[in-house]
Amino acid sequence: MKFFKKLLLGGACALGLLSTASLTSCSSKEADIISTCFAGYDFARAVKGENEDLSLSMLLNPGSDLHDYDPSATDIKAILNAKVFIYIGGESDAEWVESDILPKIDTEKTQVVNMFDVIGEAALYEEEDPESAEEEEHHHDEDETASGEDHDHEEEETEYDEHVWTSLSNAKVIVSAIKDAVCKADADNTDTYTANATAYINDLNEIDTNIQSTIDSSAKKMLIFADRFPLLYFMKEYGLSYDAALGGCSSSTEVSSNVIAKLKAKIEENDVNYIFTIELSTKQIAETLKSEVNNSVEILTFYTMHNVSKDDFKNGVTYVDMMEKNIEALSLALN
Repeated sequence: MKFFKKLLLGGACALGLLSTASLTSCSSKEADIISTCFAGYDFARAVKGENEDLSLSMLLNPGSDLHDYDPSATDIKAILNAKVFIYIGGESDAEWVESDILPKIDTEKTQVVNMFDVIGEAALYEEEDPESAEEEEHHHDEDETASGEDHDHEEEETEYDEHVWTSLSNAKVIVSAIKDAVCKADADNTDTYTANATAYINDLNEIDTNIQSTIDSSAKKMLIFADRFPLLYFMKEYGLSYDAALGGCSSSTEVSSNVIAKLKAKIEENDVNYIFTIELSTKQIAETLKSEVNNSVEILTFYTMHNVSKDDFKNGVTYVDMMEKNIEALSLALN
């Protein structure tokens, strides 16, 4: 299945990928299973389990952002030599995967898992700008206008939000697809990988139930993100309302006073006591907003699982671990 991707603004949504060799090392890109982001890495780690004969790596360097990368020749070579390659299929990685990887890859030797393809086009959501966020300028459009090119006749491309793994329903489907790919790559251990995937999906089911229970019993249904907002799939899955300072793939770290004023009004209107940032955030916008409401709110972290800190990666933190932290934060913010 082919999906249209958004042209990237100043590198804002090109995947920030550096290599890690194993569960705790960043020294080599070579591995049997390679994922471009943490969610795919963690799902594959759960499927492979204790099998030390099957190596695993994540291209995104722990502690770095998801949206700033062009692959090196070493990255490409490692992927082409892998047994399983997992990527998002959205604007962060699809462009270079489709141009540099797919035409060269031996699909008899390397199983490819595209998260967009796995969940299906019907389950994808078009990108949404948060109500209070300012729309970023599209410099490529200005360049085209300046060059005198007329693109009115071209079909407008659909821009899909790429953060599909933040939906527990999608996560379960992706885990199952990764299990199928790993089983094809190492058929001798199919029963083990199937059991591991089933156990992990059961963990995700429990998290799903606990999130829904937390939300159902909560007095409030509005979350404010003084940060980027890569959680559209999560919000839609659980029927939550939201507002945010920036879109999910924004390259900005600052916003105008107008955005702050709009978010302040939302906080007051909805009696919000907690505001959110995402992991690895500078928290600069959140601190500014907090001061504007006379420190009447507290700042919480919502984990999006696009990446983890170096310490968390070294300590083996999982998607489930971070979702459990999200449940704790939701319990505070929604009551």
